[in-house]
Formats: sequence, C-alpha cells, structure tokens
Amino acid sequence: MSIQSEAEKRFSLPTYETFAFWVYVLGVAMTALGPIAHYIGWTFALISLVYGRIRYKTPLSIKLQPDGRKIFYFLVFFLLWSMFAHIPYVDSFYIWGKGASIPLEFLTGLYLAMRLIDTSKKRKIFGLAVVAVNLVFCFDVMFRPDFQILGWNGSLDNGNAVALYSLLTMPFFFCYAFWYFEKYNFIKYFICGTSLLLIFFSFSSGAWTAAFFQIIIFIYYSLILKKVSIKALSVFLILFGVLITLFFCFYGRGYIGSLKREINQITSINNSEVLTTNRIYTWKAGIILASDHLIQGNGWGTFEENFRSNFKYLKEKIQFRGTERFVQPHNMYISILYAGGIPALLLFLIAFVLSIKKSWSELRHDVISSGDIPWHLVCFILMVSMAIYGTNGDVFEARRDISVIFWACWGLLIVMPESDQNSDKGDKSEDPALC
Repeated sequence: MSIQSEAEKRFSLPTYETFAFWVYVLGVAMTALGPIAHYIGWTFALISLVYGRIRYKTPLSIKLQPDGRKIFYFLVFFLLWSMFAHIPYVDSFYIWGKGASIPLEFLTGLYLAMRLIDTSKKRKIFGLAVVAVNLVFCFDVMFRPDFQILGWNGSLDNGNAVALYSLLTMPFFFCYAFWYFEKYNFIKYFICGTSLLLIFFSFSSGAWTAAFFQIIIFIYYSLILKKVSIKALSVFLILFGVLITLFFCFYGRGYIGSLKREINQITSINNSEVLTTNRIYTWKAGIILASDHLIQGNGWGTFEENFRSNFKYLKEKIQFRGTERFVQPHNMYISILYAGGIPALLLFLIAFVLSIKKSWSELRHDVISSGDIPWHLVCFILMVSMAIYGTNGDVFEARRDISVIFWACWGLLIVMPESDQNSDKGDKSEDPALC
C-alpha cells in the first residue's frame, strides 16, 4: 500500500457506520444533561444505518446467539403486548400513542445498542464516554437544589432521579476505575469516591439499599481478581468516612435533616407509612387499578389520570388520609402489571431473569480476561440493582433521559458473545475507523 493511499485512508471522512456509532454513544453518554442529547443521537444514528442499508445494502438485522435471542424475543413480546393488548379500552389514539412511546423508546435503545456496540473495542469506548461525561456532570447534580453549577436537566433536581442516576453510573465508575485506570491510584479512588458521594447525597434509602448490593458484588469479584486488597479497601472507606464527617461539620449542616429523615425511615420497620414514605398507598392503588384489566392491562402513561379520576374511591379503599395525587406506582413491577397486565409482567420477568443469568454465568470469562473491562460484571451489577430498586422505583419513568444508559447496557449484554464463543472471535471484526 502506498504512503498516499495510507494517508487517504487515515484522514478520510468517517463511514456511515462509524458516524452512527459515535452519535449514538455520545447521545447516551450525555443524556443526563437532557433528553435532547440522546434524541438527536438516536435520530442521526438511525438515519445513518438506513442510509447504509439503501446505499450499501448493509443489513439492519442483528445476529444473536441462543441466550441473547431468547432474552430479545421475550422483551419484544413484552413490549408488543403492553403496547397493543389494551387498545379496546383506549379513550383516544393520542393517549395510546403517548403511552406506547415508552416501550417503543426502550426497544429503540435496545436495538441501537445491539447493532452498534457489538465489539470489545466499541464497548470500551462507550463506557469511557459515559464515565468521562458523567464524572463531571454528577458534581452539578449531587448537591442540588441547594447548590448548582449549571442546573441543566431540571428533572435531576428530584432526589429519586438522582438516586437512579447514581445507581446507573456506579458500575461504570467502579469498573473503569479499577480496570481502565488501574495504575493511576489518585484517579482510581477519586472516581470511586465521586460515585459514592453521588449515591450518598441522593438521600434515598431505596438507592442506598440497592447500592449496598452493588458494592458488595463489586468488592467480591474485585477481591477474586485481586484488583483491590482488604487493606486498601479499609483505608479508602476510612478516608471516605472522614470526608463525609468533615463535610457535615463545615458545610453540610443543612443536610443533617435529610440524613436523619433517611435513618428514621430505614429504622421504622413497624411503620409502613414512614418506611415507604407513603408509597405503600400508591402500591395498593396501583394493584387495585391494575385489577380492572389484569390480562390486557391499562396502557402506559395512563396511571396519573386514572388515579385522579378514581381518587375518592381509591382514598377510601386504601385508607389514605393525605391529599396527594400519585402520578406513578413508584414500583417497576406494579407499573408493568398496570400497563400490560399479568402477561406483560411475566414476559418481562422472564427476560430480566434470563439477563441476570446470562451476565452471571459469563462472569467467569471476566475472571479469565481480567485485563479487559468486565462488561458482564457491569451488567450483572446493573441488573441486580435495578431488580432491587424496582421495588420502590421505576426505571421506565426516567425513560426521557437517564434510563437510556440502562437500555444501552441491556442491549450490549444481549449481543455479547456467549460460552465457547467468548473469545475475540465471538465479537465482530473491529472497525479500523474507531481506532
């Protein structure tokens, strides 16, 4: 190959496939800044893939291995049922379309991740983009609403949204800290400390519970892989405790009330109202409303209006003494039951369990290939934490922005090589334009 042709190849414009990858990855990585980021990225990625199909006859389909294919089929059946089964009860096409956009966005996010993040190099770039963008942006989030730098994405002013954001970014921060930045101790522990601060300052006992299991899983596998020692872990936790103490002493007195509230909530085992911050009532209301159409479901995005129109009846039925009109069930499982009925919930649970099984069973490959980013560990931590967080929150409710990170991880998990194909041969060939 001549020097001129080599130079032309090196400095040529990116291919449509590379362009689609980058706009998608940057859109997902920057989605916490606002939903417009991933909407733009998704749009251009889809246009680019369609262009490749029309211009170069490149297939839009994805080749999946057995476990991934099962998960994807169950998710598609779940989405289709929850989108169409309730149509006979829909008041208008607008209401149906507004609700149907939720599972449609989920399916779009899954597809783009499976289609575009399909090699080890692409996964590494994707994760690095998520870490780089959100490591900076989380400092604009963790102290809201008392202190703001940029104030972008007002939805993250809510503590529940910050809690979910902290859980979704934690596996990225920790795994990249100990694998990608393994030799840079300051960067490594700075990233982990930032992640823990974001979790702590969400002041959400539900997030703290899920994060506890995230950290336990990470520590267990990190010790197996000898990425961290008991001594280093102990020193880090002590220093982190000192940092939190100093913060409360010199600045954080205003946060003491929030801390006391969460501690009081966690210890109120005998008081369901305090323990669940009144979510026990929206759970009961969700189950009652779901019972109207247990098979077909009531459709996505109709809970708030349904709750308001039946408020007097529900208030008496669930013995609720407040005046709050709940806008969502605050429970992923009840939300799916309400939207798609029992069939949708069963299909989703099967796909979820199969995904946990796939990520867990392939962790041995991460142990063998300890030098690579342990993506099965990232996905396993995410799946387990979302299963726990789903008892008091709902990742689908954040589908306009931060849930996009979860859709991407679920998609790349589905398409990752399996079992005996778990070598570099299992991945597609790398795109030289990404190097």
